[in-house]
Amino acid sequence: MMKIPLVLLIAACYLLFANCGTTPQQTQSMPAWVNNLESVYPSRDWVAVVASGNSQGAAELAAMNLLARVFRTDIAALTQMSQNFSQIIDNSQGSRSITFNEAQNFSQEVQTTTNVQGLIGVQIDVYRSPNGEVFVNARMNRRECAARYSGMIRENTAIIERLLTSAQPIQGSFDIYAKLAFAHSLAQVTDNFQNILEVLDSTTVNRKPSYGTANAIRTKLLECANLITIGIAINTEQEADRILFTRAIGSFFRDLGFRVNELGTGNYTLKANIRFETITQSVISCRYFLDAALENRNGTAIFSFTEDDRKAHHNNASEARRLAVRAAETSIKEGQFAKEFNTWINSLIN
Repeated sequence: MMKIPLVLLIAACYLLFANCGTTPQQTQSMPAWVNNLESVYPSRDWVAVVASGNSQGAAELAAMNLLARVFRTDIAALTQMSQNFSQIIDNSQGSRSITFNEAQNFSQEVQTTTNVQGLIGVQIDVYRSPNGEVFVNARMNRRECAARYSGMIRENTAIIERLLTSAQPIQGSFDIYAKLAFAHSLAQVTDNFQNILEVLDSTTVNRKPSYGTANAIRTKLLECANLITIGIAINTEQEADRILFTRAIGSFFRDLGFRVNELGTGNYTLKANIRFETITQSVISCRYFLDAALENRNGTAIFSFTEDDRKAHHNNASEARRLAVRAAETSIKEGQFAKEFNTWINSLIN
């Protein structure tokens, strides 16, 4: 028997495992799936599509769009869903009552891939024809992918049910609101997972999650928020600024479902001090200082926020101040204030 040199054996093994781990795979000869997809990836076992383009990137995007269409959605929606779920998992870190075991791999995929697909277990093969046209086969194995989605749905449903149970009876408190808000966010993602699962495995159509739907949880969330009134008390140098920031903060809380009293009384009170300082140097700038605290009925601050930033204009002090006012307003509605308030809400879940 001929003996194979050890160095050649090692090299052969290396090439074997290297090729097994390559995704996507670029095929040299025309694969059968280009002209007869069903014969290679039968629809009873696979959700598979083929698309072409003048470059690999264009062909892959076209294939992913086709694949997403099978699930009655689009790439943008799937990408947003996957990013939202990754954020939910991140927000749960540190909570003793919420652990995502099944979903950790999915979250890792979302965080490490540059082409977020929003679908679990997608496999891609690539074929470049002699004339330069690129064909891409994107597919999902029904059994394998359904098992992964089923696992995450079971896990998410268990977490949602625990949150709903601990949020009873519904009361006008941020603790209850936080649990319902987290449950609602998680249910929105899980509803989408369920839709995908039903395409992968039609037998799951009649096996809906026990929590109902995200809309049902939203009804409970709004019921809780409606029991919370937040008084707003703003201290500024100019009356126009006081009116502007009272409305901005009021709009932020109303969008979350809370009642707002712009006269400053409620279950809770948001007290804020906002001032502006103009600085004349090589350019004219205006710095804003925003200090806010949310107090309970006892006057104890349960959430606080401090921020300052500067906006400049080359020669106009009033314009620089206008830019600073706008920046502070943006922070409240959708910037750092909004971000830190939502982080605080999530921290109430234990």
